[in-house]
Formats: sequence, C-alpha cells, structure tokens
Amino acid sequence: MKRFWSRLGVAAGCVALLSGCLADGARTGRQTSAAATVAKRPNVIVIIADDLGYADISAFGIKRIHTPNIDRIGAEGAKFPVAYASAPVCGPSRAGLQTGRYQDRFGFEFNNGPGARDANQNLGLPAGEITIADALRKQGYHTGLVGKWHLGSNDAYYPTNRGYDEFVGILTGATSYIDSTLPGVHNVNAEDGADAGSPAPRGKFNQVFEGPGRTVVDNYKEYLTDYFGRRASEYVTRNARADAPYFLYLAFNAPHAPFTVTQKYYDRFPQIKDEQARIYAAMISALDDAVGEVLKAVEASGEADNTIVYFLSDNGCAAYVPGLCSCEPLRGGKLSHYEGGVRVPFMMRWPAKIKAGTVYRNPVSTMDIFPTAIAAAGGALPADRTFDGVDIMPYVTGKAPGQPHDILAWRRQPLVSIRKGDWKLWQSVGGGDYGQPYTLLFNLKDDPNEATDLAARNPAKVKELQDAIAEWSKDLQDPRWPTKNSVKYNVCGTPFVVPV
Repeated sequence: MKRFWSRLGVAAGCVALLSGCLADGARTGRQTSAAATVAKRPNVIVIIADDLGYADISAFGIKRIHTPNIDRIGAEGAKFPVAYASAPVCGPSRAGLQTGRYQDRFGFEFNNGPGARDANQNLGLPAGEITIADALRKQGYHTGLVGKWHLGSNDAYYPTNRGYDEFVGILTGATSYIDSTLPGVHNVNAEDGADAGSPAPRGKFNQVFEGPGRTVVDNYKEYLTDYFGRRASEYVTRNARADAPYFLYLAFNAPHAPFTVTQKYYDRFPQIKDEQARIYAAMISALDDAVGEVLKAVEASGEADNTIVYFLSDNGCAAYVPGLCSCEPLRGGKLSHYEGGVRVPFMMRWPAKIKAGTVYRNPVSTMDIFPTAIAAAGGALPADRTFDGVDIMPYVTGKAPGQPHDILAWRRQPLVSIRKGDWKLWQSVGGGDYGQPYTLLFNLKDDPNEATDLAARNPAKVKELQDAIAEWSKDLQDPRWPTKNSVKYNVCGTPFVVPV
C-alpha cells in the first residue's frame, strides 16, 4: 500500500504549546474561586474542522503534522480515539451535531449544496428541528457562530433564526480563503470532485456574512482561518465579561478545498517537496494556530476551568483528491463508509470535571455533544423527540457502567453501514452508477484498517447486523432531496462509487 504521507515529518517552527499560566489580574468579570467555578454553569465551545482526517493531527500519536494546540485539548482533558461523525460528508454531519439526532430522522441525508442549489431549491435544516444553540439559549446562554454553517442559506435556515445570537461566517460548503492573487499566497488546483475546486473570487452565495442583516464582510485580504480564529477569540473575551454563560460554535472551513495558504504557514514545511502536501500541511498548521488563539483567550478570561472545549472534525479527509490523505491507520476518507470516512478526531477539555490525560476508548458520536452540553448546563432534553446522542460525562468520568451506544449507524442511499461491538457491516444495494450490490464485514478490534472482508465467512453475523440496520431504519425518513451527484474514486486501492 502506497503511503504518500510517509515523507511528512514533524513540522519545524509550529507554535509552541501554550503554558496556561495566568496572572490574577487577568481574571475579570465573573467569580473565580474554585467552589464558584465548579458550581456555575460552564461555558461551551465547540471547535469543528472541515474535512480533517484522523491522521491529520498529532494528538493520536501520528507524527506527520505537528498540532500542539489542538493536541493540548485532549492532553488537558479527554481523548476519544473511537469517535464518529453521523455522516461522512459535511452538511448531514453538521445536521447531526446541531440536533443530537441522526439527520436521517428528518431527511437531511445528502449534502444541500452547492450554494445556488441550496438557495434556489430552499434546502436546509427543517424548521421543526431544535439546534444546540436553541436549547442552550433557552438555558440562558449567549450563543454565537463563527465560521461555516452549511445547513441552509435562506431566511428559514439562517443562523440567527436558528438559535444563534451572533453569526459571522459562510453559509455554504466552501469559499476562497483569501485573494489568491496577493503576494505570498500559495494555491493548489484541486482535482474535480465533490466540494473541491480551484481558488475563485467569492460570489453571491459564498461571501462571508455577518449578523441578521447579512452584511458582507470585507476580509478578502486576511487569511480566512486567521480571521475566524480572531473573531472567535474576540467573542470569548467579550462574553467572558458578562454574567450569562456563553456558547460558541467555531466552525472552521479548513482544511477543506480550495487548498490555499499564506507564506507564513507555507514556510514551516520546507522539508515537504510535493506542493499539494506542503500546502495541505500548512493549512492544518494555520488551523492549529487559530485554535491556540482561542485557547489563549479562554485562559485570559479566567474561566478556563469551567469552560468545556471540544475539538472534532465533521468527517474524514477528502480522499477523492488523489494523494491527499493517508491510508493508515484508517482506510478511506470523506464520502466513504470506511472508518477513515466516519471516524474523526475528537477531544474534550473541562478541567473542573475531567481529569487531564483521560483516554476514553469506547465508541462515541459527535451527536453526543448536544445532550452532554444540555446536561452540563442543568437543562433537560426536549421530551417530544428522540435523541440519538447521549450525555457522555458519566461514562468519561467512570460513574456509568457500560457504553454510551449499543450501535452506531450511517445511511446514504444506496449505502448503509453499522457498528455493533467490534463488528462493522457496510453494504450497498447497488443500481445505476453504483454497480452491483455488495456486503463488507470487518472486525474492527482485529482489523481497524478494514483490510480483510469477513462477510463470506460469517453469514450469521452479517444477518445479525442486517437485522439491526432494518430495526434502526424504521424511524428514518426518506431523503428530502437527492444527492447532487455520485463520485468515483480509488479508496486505498479499491475503486468505489459513493454519493455526495
């Protein structure tokens, strides 16, 4: 198996680990005694990267790209090496995170882009769905979104109409990071594929907007990852002075295409000779810097002990771009149902409650963020709907026996997959561009790279998992809109056709 990334070493010149030590004078606003910190409702920050693969950071011992600030969240809290997004593609995955529910329950099965399609066909998160911002605002939180939304562009779906008091960011799946003609900007023309493309000027649907009036932000000379990090840090600093707790959803669009980076970050990787690999690593280093700026603002606020900080990705690396992603330790990437498509980096820091250095090895889901945050805020989940996420804090702290999830499942017709215990089944009913039906079975304990298909040898296990899929599917809706297209790409040596 070719390991394109084997020539990537630990980057020199990356930002050093922040110390976290503060003078007492930095503690302003709310009470800061240890007892008061523990008793108060925590602030909640969810930092999500875009198309960041499991092997694209160094937190899990993979030393290809050095990410000290991102790693710090897990080192000072908990790491989850077996964490899953609810879909292997941006829009549906974010719908699951925002609602704490399988997005298939309300028909958000496929991406709703590109921007013109999204707006013209009025696609987005159904109005009846409650977002995590809705729920936390009901608990008295001030809520803010900085970055990528991708859950609908029209008024019914606009972030300030979906629970967010503040919004600055993009509504669609992708935009250009900076004016690509500026000196020192390095670009890669991505291969044709879902949500990939060359740098192009921002247009009607992919501008950076701010506030309920959709003010267009003139930031085209500032690298967008830097901009989102700066605006998020300002949000933390401003809201830490208030009496109410705050919630921040910081949704970076890095390292999603178009692959663009500024000289500052490009210069950190002179050892990488392949231009695409160098730019990609530099984009992740920029993301790490921006995360570091947010952590610095949290520390300076004096409220770090009682601020929950999550870091995660929405899905796997964009493996349909040839040569971009690693096939180890997880096979596959975005759009596929291999582990590399749905298993994502996931970490959580809450110093008042979580012991530093915790590693929780049972499967968790990004859908768990919603119920965990509501429980931490002292609230209760709405009783009028099913939530698929659970409060994971009792499991992380060892107070609850067992595991948070009996199964986790994914559906993007004609594909469906399920994990139950150590077993993972992935099948396609085939047809059209998707070819003949197939069924794949893997034991993830023995074969986390999913290199050996065991379906033919274990018909009873296949039947058990097929029955579990049928039971899970009973409560799902049909997709509200079709996939915009299918994509064929070579998944670590095996060609697959997958929906967007």
